[in-house]
Amino acid sequence: MNLVEPLLTHARQQPDIVALSHGKVSLTYSELVQRMMQIAQGLQQNGLIHEKVAILSTNRLEFVEVFLGAVYAGCVPIPMDPKWSSKEINAIIQECQPKMIFTETRFVKNLIFQARKPELLTFNDEAEGSYDQWVESLKPESKMDETNELLFIGFTSGTTGTPKGYMRTHMSWIKSFEATGEAFEFDNMEHVIAPGPLVHSLSLFALMQSLSSGATFHIVQQFNAREVLDLCKKFQNAILFVVPTMIESMLHQAIPEDMQIQAIISSGGKWTEVSKQKSKEVFSGAKIYEYYGSSESSYISYLNVRDELKMNSIGKPFSGVEISIRNENSEEVSIGVAGQLFIRSEMMFIGYYDLPEETKKVFQDGWLILGDYVYLDEDGYLYLAGRSKNMMVTGGLNVFPEEIESVLLRLPEIQEVMVLGMPDPYWGDQVTALVKWKGKQRLSIDEIKNYCRHYVASYKAPKQLITVDEFIYTSSGKLARQAMKDYMKRVIV
Repeated sequence: MNLVEPLLTHARQQPDIVALSHGKVSLTYSELVQRMMQIAQGLQQNGLIHEKVAILSTNRLEFVEVFLGAVYAGCVPIPMDPKWSSKEINAIIQECQPKMIFTETRFVKNLIFQARKPELLTFNDEAEGSYDQWVESLKPESKMDETNELLFIGFTSGTTGTPKGYMRTHMSWIKSFEATGEAFEFDNMEHVIAPGPLVHSLSLFALMQSLSSGATFHIVQQFNAREVLDLCKKFQNAILFVVPTMIESMLHQAIPEDMQIQAIISSGGKWTEVSKQKSKEVFSGAKIYEYYGSSESSYISYLNVRDELKMNSIGKPFSGVEISIRNENSEEVSIGVAGQLFIRSEMMFIGYYDLPEETKKVFQDGWLILGDYVYLDEDGYLYLAGRSKNMMVTGGLNVFPEEIESVLLRLPEIQEVMVLGMPDPYWGDQVTALVKWKGKQRLSIDEIKNYCRHYVASYKAPKQLITVDEFIYTSSGKLARQAMKDYMKRVIV
């Protein structure tokens, strides 16, 4: 099955319903399907069969048109983040070798071609683009290709290093639609807003789920809390897909009167208990869910924030997700004991693009090894102990920064925190807390230590406290841990 097949049904049954809205510009399902088929026709006329098509673009209608057109034609779209460095962009182009590249005119200068230059089409910015002329010259006569199981190649957001290409299939997203529809109990999908970059899986998935359901997806060029709240006010009963930093920004705005949001779905970072409680009060009437997953695994577990009382839990597994928590000998651990998480579901990715050894490392007998350490309570709820890639070794003992961060975030004086290991000749990694304070009051390192010792072992308590004005984030709104580590090491050294 091709993932865009439901759009053809919507174009027949509800041709005048708006599929995409971006400010004053919109496309109905009939118009969107026509554009999709024109683009597919152009790709097929250029001899592209199961070939890769790169999209280097911000959030805009053309991004969606090209993504859908490529999928309809059986090609493989590769969304690329304009916020990447020129070096990263060109490394991915060199690695993937797309036959066509669609981009905005302002990003052309970041492209460097070596041997073979692919066909380049630019979106119309101030009458400089070639894309519109190309599309208008085509007829919507192409046939849908259902022979390519590969849906697209995405790239991880790079919170801890260089992005890797992950391959997702049509079926993995179809199964994800089913799992989230059941878990989040959507009454209906009429308006969907996902203000993050469409190059990232959270917003891209929300877009495709919206279109598959026959809803209107509202494109937001760049996240702005005020703009998002105004959209929610204008389009009542909307479903909102966001990351915790976005929610925090919205909570600092005046909430429009009589605004009704159907559901808020949060993922992509640690959402503090304080922020959850405030969201329950401010967004009264809205269903509020937090889910745990990744680009590779898709959806793993979810928590109904409004109903559950399990502090710091990452919830129960989605339907169809099998979990196994194992120790270093690959033996399953007991309830309450932390171990490495293995998962198995039909929603998982099929591997990293052109990285067979990396792919081999994360699969074992059909199970996906996430590199996350979790434990399970007696009620079947999961808790994240930490991620192996973030683990510190201090005095010969393993410490997960996430565990300490969850404790520190309970302090009312702290707005945001990141724990990392700074090189130390005695400790190996010296547990260090980077803190952005909420107000004028500051806590001393001794006060932080004394507080932590009520909740964690003494060796896990921070031995160094550094105040920061701002953190570095990825373009998807996640804390960029590796960038912060590199920055702090340069500053301190």
